[in-house]
Amino acid sequence: MLDFNSKTHISDRINYHIDAAIAAQAEQQRGYLGASIVGHECERAVQYNYMATLGVVDKKPVEPRVKRIFDRGNVYEQKAIGWLCDAGFVFGGHQHRFSDFDGVFAGHCDGIIIDGPDCGVQLPALWECKCLQDKSFKAIIKDGLKKYSEAYWVQIHVYMAYLELERCLYTVVNANDMSLHHFVVDLDIEVARQGRQRVERVLTATKLGEMVPRCTSDKNYFICKWCEFFSTCWNK
Repeated sequence: MLDFNSKTHISDRINYHIDAAIAAQAEQQRGYLGASIVGHECERAVQYNYMATLGVVDKKPVEPRVKRIFDRGNVYEQKAIGWLCDAGFVFGGHQHRFSDFDGVFAGHCDGIIIDGPDCGVQLPALWECKCLQDKSFKAIIKDGLKKYSEAYWVQIHVYMAYLELERCLYTVVNANDMSLHHFVVDLDIEVARQGRQRVERVLTATKLGEMVPRCTSDKNYFICKWCEFFSTCWNK
């Protein structure tokens, strides 16, 4: 609770009400395990995400500031679609969906590009977009997507495999200076296969009342410290 004394800055007072309004908005819980989480560094975190869809465990509420970051990503995804369309690229609709395991595992890609100017990109191609701060933007350019985020890497290969696409055009927007970076990733069917096998392990273990292994035995490991299921996982 914010102390509304005379020394409290007006910005803090306004933000208190904004954050309270955002926090009060009901979070829509997916009824399925999403492809965006399958490549998470910790397989148990993937399992907890699935268990949360079943109502077996609770996820830590997303902070209002983080929700605003998600909103920013959605806004610039739509802006990037507009920029690409203005440049002559043609989308075959948006938010293409796949599902497997009787709908328990599913995903929605950002789009599929079916035509466009000659830029050295073979089409059709999956299209994915991220809006990232400057440090992350530069890290992807320097080190590549796989090193930057295994979750993003597995996600696009799963999408490509299920949607029967051979490549992905990935767009990254720099949230600091609005620079754009685009690159192509070819389908690695083995990455997609391993992602699906991970889903199968998680579903099977949960059905049997078992827990898959953690990524570490150290609860102070940085991945654990940021995990939304930290208390659930380590307090048992």
